Amino acid sequence: MTGKHVFVFFGVATLAAVLVSQALSRPMAEARTLPPRSQRPVTAAPAETDIETLVRLSSVAPAVLAFGVERQTHLNALKACPGLAPAHAEGVDRNLVVTRFKPQVLIAGSVRLSSAPVSGGCISSEFGYRRGRLHKGVDYFSKVPVPVFAAGDGKVRKLEYRADYGNMIVIDHGHGVYTRYAHLESFGHVRKGDPVRAGDFIGRMGNTADIVLPRHLHYEILTGRWGLNTGSFALTPVDVMTLPAAE
Repeated sequence: MTGKHVFVFFGVATLAAVLVSQALSRPMAEARTLPPRSQRPVTAAPAETDIETLVRLSSVAPAVLAFGVERQTHLNALKACPGLAPAHAEGVDRNLVVTRFKPQVLIAGSVRLSSAPVSGGCISSEFGYRRGRLHKGVDYFSKVPVPVFAAGDGKVRKLEYRADYGNMIVIDHGHGVYTRYAHLESFGHVRKGDPVRAGDFIGRMGNTADIVLPRHLHYEILTGRWGLNTGSFALTPVDVMTLPAAE
């Protein structure tokens, strides 16, 4: 090492030592000037992180929330709501467990969908005819406005308010397969045309419509071609309970 190099080395070392000394002494100086505890201003505790924030933080790992907490983006088991028609339906045991429920189903050969894309709830109405009209989907009820998630990968084809369906989202999953989510209390951070992945947060269960309804998610699986004038209402509804389980 030449004399010039030695001079530069010791100059840098001296400067670093001065900076470290100042950094170490600053907290102590600040601590000495703090007022007595009784005179310090009271600061509010940070607000608890809500589910939407956690879902946004978990976008890089859809199955895991921030801080390593797993989030439930669909039901893995389903119960019928006590006292309602599904509780007396075929395929429901004495503990109200829906034995024919499959958490994930397959349609059109390759489209994988969640059968109940909510974080909690029970089935309050099944697919089928009632009072002479076809109920085109299944209803999931919860006392609280639980999160609703995209049932599979796709693109938001429709996002709007309707008098009959309230806040409604329709997702196009490709291969002529669509899902509808109705009566949402609010929409998530999605817009028409946005791509979504299975498990993305899209809204909260609600009871929006032009008539009084209990809180629930009306969920439909639809197939066919999008109507030029009628849109999603040209599609054919499918009973999720009849679809095969996805492996």
